Amino acid sequence: MKLRETLRRLGVVLGVIAVLALPLPALALLVRPVLLDLTSSGSNSTGSLEVINDRNRAVAVEVTVKRLSVPERGDPVLTPDDGANFQIFPPIANIAPGGRQVFRVRWVGEPQPAESQLYMFSTSELPVSDRPDSTTVQVLYAINSVVAVRAPNARPNIAIQSIERITRPDGQHGVEITFANTGPAHGFVANSVLALDDHEAHWSHVFQPSDLNNAFGLGLVPANARRVMFLPVADLPTAGPLTAELRPGADR
Repeated sequence: MKLRETLRRLGVVLGVIAVLALPLPALALLVRPVLLDLTSSGSNSTGSLEVINDRNRAVAVEVTVKRLSVPERGDPVLTPDDGANFQIFPPIANIAPGGRQVFRVRWVGEPQPAESQLYMFSTSELPVSDRPDSTTVQVLYAINSVVAVRAPNARPNIAIQSIERITRPDGQHGVEITFANTGPAHGFVANSVLALDDHEAHWSHVFQPSDLNNAFGLGLVPANARRVMFLPVADLPTAGPLTAELRPGADR
């Protein structure tokens, strides 16, 4: 899954940087999961990324680490990281045609971080010079997963701080919601149910977790931070005071 789709599912958007490569075969690399949610100690401090090579040729793959920051508005920010807080085994692997490789990931950093730590793991195809005399340009893939780490007992505390009607430049009507997370752990809005009311217009609507996931993915809100998200509402009344409430989803 490419970076844009990875971050869309988390409720953020980041432009994809294209990398030159060979004429693409019909199939390519698959990486799962998109999100690896770890704790800083205990049994959940270890996870895994599975890479599947659906190509008809062997590939060499490397896992690298960057820091991920999610601002209140706008695109997320990736910054270089030396990966010292993780043990990744193997860091590089050769995967046969149709084969798969599991990369073990273990947090070895601070056992009780004050708040969640967010990272982007890039599973990148490495160039292979099997035809050194060839002038063909290789096309290389980098497929990304978000890795989030929290202290074992840390929990998010997400609430709606403000809500405002908005019409986007493309004409789409809805509400812009500011979610505030006052907890020491990251959280996901799409784990919840959102109730929206306009009492003057005698209008209300309850958005289930699946509705929120369709609107803004998982809806990642970092620890001790805010995030503004847009929720399309086609039948929203044009006037009247709006109220919104976030409730636990059925699976929480």
